[in-house]
Amino acid sequence: LVCGQVYTVERVEPLYSRARTRLMKMGYGNISFRLGDGSRGWPQEAPFDRILVTAAAREIPAALTEQLGPGGILLIPVGSPGLQQLIRLIRSPSGELLREELDLVRFVPLVEEED
Repeated sequence: LVCGQVYTVERVEPLYSRARTRLMKMGYGNISFRLGDGSRGWPQEAPFDRILVTAAAREIPAALTEQLGPGGILLIPVGSPGLQQLIRLIRSPSGELLREELDLVRFVPLVEEED
């Protein structure tokens, strides 16, 4: 195993179903799946050591930074559609968020639910 437990959130139901079926068939028993808005994270399972966002947010969702544990790393593409900045946030043991801009990337947009 690469890690102890993986939590994944997918907004698009067909993608959620295919990924879940495929990973379960491959024998991965350490993955918990949730259909929903990934920008909200999974607060019931927080704090997380690592959060990897695979869609571009216009800004970093506060819910994700709140769910990042001490020493944790959040990797997220941030910016407008077409071109984004890949950002790495690291939560120091004291709770401070350290920000590092890595590279320019292109991801599909992160679609958030409206309140």
